[in-house]
Amino acid sequence: MKKKYKRVYSISLEPGYRNYTVRDLIENKGKKQLTQIHVATPEEAKAAEEAGIDLLLVRVCPELHEIRKAAPKTFITVSVPFIKYSSKEEIVKDSLEIIDMGFDSITCGSWNLDFMKYLNGFKIPFQGHAGLVPRRSTWIGGMKAYAKNAEEAIQLFKDIKDIEDTGAWGVEVECVPEEVLGEISKNTSLVTISIGSGKKSDVQFLFSEDILGSSSIPLPRHAKQYRNFKKYYDKMQKERIEAFKEFKNDVSKKSFPSKKHVIGIDAKELSNLKKYLKDYD
Repeated sequence: MKKKYKRVYSISLEPGYRNYTVRDLIENKGKKQLTQIHVATPEEAKAAEEAGIDLLLVRVCPELHEIRKAAPKTFITVSVPFIKYSSKEEIVKDSLEIIDMGFDSITCGSWNLDFMKYLNGFKIPFQGHAGLVPRRSTWIGGMKAYAKNAEEAIQLFKDIKDIEDTGAWGVEVECVPEEVLGEISKNTSLVTISIGSGKKSDVQFLFSEDILGSSSIPLPRHAKQYRNFKKYYDKMQKERIEAFKEFKNDVSKKSFPSKKHVIGIDAKELSNLKKYLKDYD
């Protein structure tokens, strides 16, 4: 059966079609678990859309336009890091520009709650982040699971309710016990997005680099690797080196460029050039 898409407009009234709107995501809560992948390239975005992945997440990068074009019908959220912004006005200005490019949502990560409330005033869709938030890991004792005791679980619930109060539509919950997220998800209107937090969420999230086995760091405990791209990349790098060596060797032996690689000239025309250059001296 052909998939149905919703007709949407960007802030600048650019028309398009999407698999989900924010309203769809909210209304789907508790009914069907969706999938989200963090992609880094247009090729990954295109593959994800063709594979039927429901939601995509991407960092701010030079290829943003190309990523949007590569997956034109998929709901895409862009991660806007707070760290380079000194004011809520600046960060919202950039967020508006991203939405104007045709993206569907912003992920606020470690944003100040007041910044998130300010963003909501412009009706820009956004999601938050709770649990193990890497930029805030020093506050929980480092990069480790969170909410493994009742005290932390209660604090996690309060953090998620604070995010809910800012006007967010969803929240990424990272590395907390499955049962904890399950209980909290039933007590928040936010769409819960699990990464390392089990199955009892509204969305299941992974990074493409973990799925594809292309990461430069060890595979996280919560992730599953479905391919080993690093093996292919290593082989490609060896082939690159060998090809460059062969090129250098050909140049040294005067075997490149050969006659088929160069442009010829009529003998008479060449003779005229030589005569001109001789007379020029």
